Amino acid sequence: METHEIYELIEARRKELNLSQSQLGMLALGQDNSSVIQAIKRGSSPSAHKLEAICNALGLEFYVGRKRSDGETQSSSNQEGSEVPNDFAFVERFDVSLSAGPGTSGENAKKLAPVAFRLDWMREKRLAPEKCVVCGVRGNSMEPLLFDGDLVLLDRRQTDPRDGQIYGVVDIEGDTRIKRIELIDNGLLLRSENPECRTELRHGEDANRVQIIGSLVWSGHSYDASSQTLISQKPRKSTMNHEWILPR
Repeated sequence: METHEIYELIEARRKELNLSQSQLGMLALGQDNSSVIQAIKRGSSPSAHKLEAICNALGLEFYVGRKRSDGETQSSSNQEGSEVPNDFAFVERFDVSLSAGPGTSGENAKKLAPVAFRLDWMREKRLAPEKCVVCGVRGNSMEPLLFDGDLVLLDRRQTDPRDGQIYGVVDIEGDTRIKRIELIDNGLLLRSENPECRTELRHGEDANRVQIIGSLVWSGHSYDASSQTLISQKPRKSTMNHEWILPR
């Protein structure tokens, strides 16, 4: 396959997922810029490592080995598809942590095992599984709504910010974060749910540099049984008067 064909394939899939080139760079390589994609466009062949990371981020197959026949490829695809329950859809998950406090760079943005969601629920929410992504939450500034270690489902189609909605974003320094966005004249506010955390202003050109990954549509919280402790309480004094009836 020629370099220009690789570029055309990447671009077609990127646009299908409604990702910018910078967002793809962040998800695939932890780089908040389009330099890798632009280099491919200019005819520079990407390394196998970078190409594999890009394919993983886009949900494309990266294969190196003996040439496979069409029948063999189709058989492999059918076999993989038969393992997927018909009433569930699998959404891609990356090990990017959306910071609920100070930003994190997402430098380890590799693909993890997908997360299954019921198809009827996704249809009810009008979500397209292939245009969603699951990420983790890091920090406490979005408590009590989101906690450190939670998983969140983002709708990648929702990239035009609406006032008061919560979004996963790539901030101006390349940090991946999750915040409630409030729109103001010529800018926006990144607001936390935790009242102890400050609201951050992105004004003018800085506001334009904030890239929306997607809007929050679901969150999941897990509990560690070993860390759960009972709060000791003093026995409560009874305030009821009992009349005992004794057998004769």
